[in-house]
Amino acid sequence: MVIAANCFLKYLWWAAKYSAFTGIPKLAAQWQTARAHAAFNGWSFIVLVVVSFLLTYIAIRSRQSHLFRNALRLLASLVITMVGTGLFALALSWVKQSH
Repeated sequence: MVIAANCFLKYLWWAAKYSAFTGIPKLAAQWQTARAHAAFNGWSFIVLVVVSFLLTYIAIRSRQSHLFRNALRLLASLVITMVGTGLFALALSWVKQSH
């Protein structure tokens, strides 16, 4: 989740740079680079969140294989992944701003 949060923050940074440089002919190389970095970090974030979700789902074990228990595992994994990644992104942004 920490790596996913870091990729999310990098995605936001590169997306902001891309939007700032877009349309300025002198900065065409920079906005092409920013677009590539934003795309890479965006897809990395998505993949890492999915992997984190799956690992959390596997880690929450259920002794019984009922549909209701599996739905609760799924929901708990989703909430833990979303909240955890968000909190890590918040903490990383504070750490990165203080340096």
